[in-house]
Amino acid sequence: MKDTVMRADTFWIGLLLLASSLSVTTLVPEMVGYVVILAVYVIFVGILFITDQFAVTYHWAVVPMVVLIWIVFMLTTALDPTSAGIIRLGAFVVITGINLFVVPAVIDRAALHDVIAYTAGVSVLIGLPTVVFGAYQIAGLTITPWRTTYELFDVSLNNLRSVFSNPNTLTAFSALGVVAAGASYIRSRTPITAGLVGLNALGAYLAGGRAGLLALIVAGVLYVVYRFFGRSALTGFVIAGALAVLAGFAMVFGIIPGPSAAMYVDLSSRRTIWTAAYEAILNRPAIGWGPGKDKMVLARYIAESNSVRGTHNSYIRMFLVGGILGGGAYLTITISLMIIGLWNARSETLFTFLLLIMFFIIQVFEGMTIFGLSLLSTMGAFFVGYVQSSSDTSKFVKINIHRGISGLRKMIRH
Repeated sequence: MKDTVMRADTFWIGLLLLASSLSVTTLVPEMVGYVVILAVYVIFVGILFITDQFAVTYHWAVVPMVVLIWIVFMLTTALDPTSAGIIRLGAFVVITGINLFVVPAVIDRAALHDVIAYTAGVSVLIGLPTVVFGAYQIAGLTITPWRTTYELFDVSLNNLRSVFSNPNTLTAFSALGVVAAGASYIRSRTPITAGLVGLNALGAYLAGGRAGLLALIVAGVLYVVYRFFGRSALTGFVIAGALAVLAGFAMVFGIIPGPSAAMYVDLSSRRTIWTAAYEAILNRPAIGWGPGKDKMVLARYIAESNSVRGTHNSYIRMFLVGGILGGGAYLTITISLMIIGLWNARSETLFTFLLLIMFFIIQVFEGMTIFGLSLLSTMGAFFVGYVQSSSDTSKFVKINIHRGISGLRKMIRH
């Protein structure tokens, strides 16, 4: 019975992640990916209701902030209503709500770890031939490397991107796959899970995204600290790291004094984008510009508007699209989850917490948030959901639709 449940959990979490990956791959048009995502979620929730397995889990520190962000998004959408904006709002509310509160209640976290480890590994394997040989075809699909190359032992190699539209996505996915495979190995001690740790680490290195690699290094350090020195030391390292990130940002932008070299850190045009975002936030500070408006708004503040692809920082993005209310709520969620995760760090929950910390780090350099439909946004929402559910103060509510209907019929009869 337990194996059957585990297989079902693996199937559903795998299907949800596969669907979300379609919006960031080169295999199908983006709009087709969104339609598939919607269809998969409808089927998933529908079956949960039919089989009386629908349930939610939530934490008192997370729910109010999520609801506040939803309200801000509703207000900004109402101020400038468009069909695309209304559809986006519905997706952000419904699908994000499922990812945060339903999935962790009905699917075992072990299935999430296994699926991330294996699917990231498969993604790396699909792309590996392109590192040396360039583009190739498989099952009628063309797999191509990224447009840049690098030298390794005097050999020119292509940057790996596999089926994704950007190597940064693969780096982040593979880096998360290393930690997820580590969780699977600690649980099962099988050679294949040990191999997945190495394969995913290789994929992250060959893809070369700095944010994903940094997140992986931090996760490795935190794991060693926890194993050798315990939870108190882990807490100290997390707090010190968070303060270091804040101080680094303040030094880069000259808010606080620091080494002159900080002003010349290579941020790949991010400095210009973040400065423009700051100016835009000041012009609409309360509730921001609304979801989906970030690229359009940034283009007004940057001369080379064609090069604007996003904020490249999730926290700045939330302040841009949600103002002080939305951005402040998002930061509160981040801080609350770090506290919850640290307080409840145990052998079975540690790896999920490390995955969440990696997601927080990646968000410093990428624009996805837990309110989105992409692969990384979906995984980030899962990590938030599972970490909040690890707390003893979190609530679990199961909804039996058939029992409710039966009770309603009895009330009508009487």
